Amino acid sequence: MKRVELGKTGIEVSRLGIGTGSGLPSGHCAQASMDKNELAKLLLYSFDCGINLWDTAFQYNTYPHIKEALKQVNRKDVVLATKLTTANEKETIRDFNITLKDLNIDYVDICLLHGVRTDTELQKRSGAFNTMVKLKKQGKIRAIGLSSHGLSVLKSVLEIPEIDLVWARINYAGLNMDTGCLGMYDQMASIYWLKKCVQLLPKRVKSLIRPKTNSQPIHEDARKEVTDTLKDIHSQSKGIVGMKVIAEGVLRNDAEKAVRYVNALPFVDSFIIGMLNKKEIDENCKIVNTASMELEGVEKQIS
Repeated sequence: MKRVELGKTGIEVSRLGIGTGSGLPSGHCAQASMDKNELAKLLLYSFDCGINLWDTAFQYNTYPHIKEALKQVNRKDVVLATKLTTANEKETIRDFNITLKDLNIDYVDICLLHGVRTDTELQKRSGAFNTMVKLKKQGKIRAIGLSSHGLSVLKSVLEIPEIDLVWARINYAGLNMDTGCLGMYDQMASIYWLKKCVQLLPKRVKSLIRPKTNSQPIHEDARKEVTDTLKDIHSQSKGIVGMKVIAEGVLRNDAEKAVRYVNALPFVDSFIIGMLNKKEIDENCKIVNTASMELEGVEKQIS
């Protein structure tokens, strides 16, 4: 599978990455619900298919599964990305050290602030980000950034040179993509102390208040604003990784169109899909490999 550099980080990743945080209607993580060895074997299968970007997060509870898979590969051959929901230095140091211990590693390739929605929220979590900057200088993180859940914070990325890369929601249908008009759930989640309170709720309750994915297509003008912002971010040599490519499963019946759409975007370096079995990995790898070869053929004809 074709590999690309994420911005100017020096980190090379496969065009397709595998996610380990697919949400179930119950609010649970699908991959975390899998047997530890089952998910480990799936990660190793994806690696054999050319996928070297493994995406996780502190809250996914998939560290044990990934740890098992890492035992069977050369650590340097895998680009491991994780995310933290922290806001200050103390919390960040605590969760980062737990991450290293639970994964049995001594560094993380990519560490992100998880699910940032607004510029105000980013400012409130600056203590966490500044701690990531320190950890990067110490050689414990190779690249830092954030996963975006709002247009406001995406625009802020343009003003922060320390941000190396961004995880951004993007798909052809405009479902659950970043927007400047946040719904009630996202407004609540952007307030850190309130977000902490929500996390204490039972998963069944959280699944009831979380908005349905297919009810949130954003307007065409808003989609253009998102893509224009991502182009500007990419022009600063910051890496961009797409997520929610299949809109949390809503576009699964049209997966080839969804994958081809994001694969063709010149400002998206790589993209994550939460795949749950070998068949999905085979299908998505085939789509990406075929589409990439077609694009290369077109580029050669033009040149």
